[in-house]
Amino acid sequence: MKRIGLSLAAIAAALIALVLTVPWLTPESVLRDTFTREIVALTGRTPVIEGQVHLAWAPLPTLMIEKVTIPAAEGLPPLLVADKMQGTLRLASLVIGRIEISGLMLKRASIGLTAGKNGIRSWDFKEGVLAEAAAGRFDKPMPVKTIRLVDGTIRYDDSALGRATSVSVDDVTFAWAGRSDAMSAAGVINWRNREAEIAVALADPASLIAGGKSDMRARIKGDTLNLATSGTLDGAGRLDGKVSASGTSLRDTLRWFGFGLPAGRSLAAYDLQSPLTLDHSAISLNEVQLSLDGNEAEGSLTVEFGKERPKVSGTLAADTLDLSAYSNELQLADGRPRKWRADHISINSLLVSDLDLRISAGETTIDKVRLGRAAATVSTRNGQLELALGEAVAYGGTLKGNIALKPSDKMTELAAAASFEGVDMGSALGDLFGFRRLEGTGTGTMAVNGTGASIAELSRSLQGRADISVAGGSLVGIDLASLMQKIERRPLSARFESSYGGRTTFDLAKASFKIADGMAKTADCRMENGSLSVSLTGDANIALRSLDMAGVANWSDADAANPFRLPFRVYGGWEVPVVEPDTEALIRRSGAAAPLLRSFIRPGRDVTQETGKTPPASAAQ
Repeated sequence: MKRIGLSLAAIAAALIALVLTVPWLTPESVLRDTFTREIVALTGRTPVIEGQVHLAWAPLPTLMIEKVTIPAAEGLPPLLVADKMQGTLRLASLVIGRIEISGLMLKRASIGLTAGKNGIRSWDFKEGVLAEAAAGRFDKPMPVKTIRLVDGTIRYDDSALGRATSVSVDDVTFAWAGRSDAMSAAGVINWRNREAEIAVALADPASLIAGGKSDMRARIKGDTLNLATSGTLDGAGRLDGKVSASGTSLRDTLRWFGFGLPAGRSLAAYDLQSPLTLDHSAISLNEVQLSLDGNEAEGSLTVEFGKERPKVSGTLAADTLDLSAYSNELQLADGRPRKWRADHISINSLLVSDLDLRISAGETTIDKVRLGRAAATVSTRNGQLELALGEAVAYGGTLKGNIALKPSDKMTELAAAASFEGVDMGSALGDLFGFRRLEGTGTGTMAVNGTGASIAELSRSLQGRADISVAGGSLVGIDLASLMQKIERRPLSARFESSYGGRTTFDLAKASFKIADGMAKTADCRMENGSLSVSLTGDANIALRSLDMAGVANWSDADAANPFRLPFRVYGGWEVPVVEPDTEALIRRSGAAAPLLRSFIRPGRDVTQETGKTPPASAAQ
């Protein structure tokens, strides 16, 4: 037994000596020829070696090749340029004196996948194992079974479609042992300065290369996107299967894909599930289940690539929709009294693709604003963003309208129109604009346009028209009928009575406004209620959110006797306007008490200061 053991040890030592000795006795020219033979067998193309070729032993016998180029088809950039390549040698072949490469490691390599305008592609092979596989012939074994790319770049350039992108590869390994084996790729890439782990598996790559089909699975895991897809992939690049995608911020994911969105709280956590159809011209998600910012919606989405600009279209429907997370982006005022937002309006990031998205919901909430059934369209075309509300059940009535925004130099052009019918004006005006001085059921139309770099600038440039009628309502903050009756009986008492508080009810109120340079002017504002009628003329300054109007109230008692006509003013901020009787009219009405009344009431003076009650803040402005 001892002799047998010694014999085996001697044989093993001899084999090891042979393995270690044979390569070192091989001239460099043979090493170059060996590497060239392996590449030609795989691709049918002869590599260009500009650097040294030598052997190394740690940790495994390895062929080291420096400065390698593998050409592409004629007229196209090289398929591969590598600073260094390492070929792991097969030990079994070394034993019999042959040098064969089982796997390659490419360091600091650039792989160029180029599609020329003439239809020629850099990865189309006419000879070699890959060409035979593409032709349906796969009789030879794979000369190189694994390829590892470290600190490299993969660039795709389609000259016909004008598309180009590149991916930095930290460390990715491609493995394909033979015809009947699966192909896999796994590792870490870096795209647009963000790392992601990838894994791709093809069940039948030989069939796929030959123009057939193969089952496929792929996964991408990054800090902004987790994506998984599976299905059937054919030789034309069409994938039919399913996809799931999720992340902590859709905003960050879209910015990663090149959309220049600003920072914000909205477009946060998301989750998408859908059947998938993908080809060179479009991505179709036919049964989307989407969760975004706590909202759940379903529908279909399509992204088309066939034109100069990608087009995103689809429909989404939700039972309930809470858009409160978007309130900061949608807010028009900056939170200070009588101030619109002054930050720059920028919609260019929304115009990088054509968009046609239809959204519907059974109930919609935006902070305090509540809408019932609503359907809206968001679209971008011809460099313009359009938002259209087909019809929404809102505040007991219906509301519809549209807004168009278009960048122009450093400005934004606005065109907007809206109409409403049967709307509770008290709740609507309070929730939308913070104006709580008018109640009733309203119907009206509005159309405006303007140009500006901010909401504040737009408000100063508005042109257009508005027509409003309100039925069965009231003016909040003043009881004109009660005040006029008191003045009728005791004009002097007006000195001690506040005009603030109470309501002036009416059967019908109508107003028409012509808007020019941010100023809404009316000469036709009327209110009727039996014994009381009121007319108003003047301005509503949209830019300053203030009123400057003059009115006349006409009152008579039940038998239309003793008519009383009282002029008054309405001025100040429209959130809390000042309503003040015309003091000269009171003086004339007072008769013998006129001298005394004149000493206490002067034009423009707030009579509430004499009662100890506090007038609105805008009255002092």
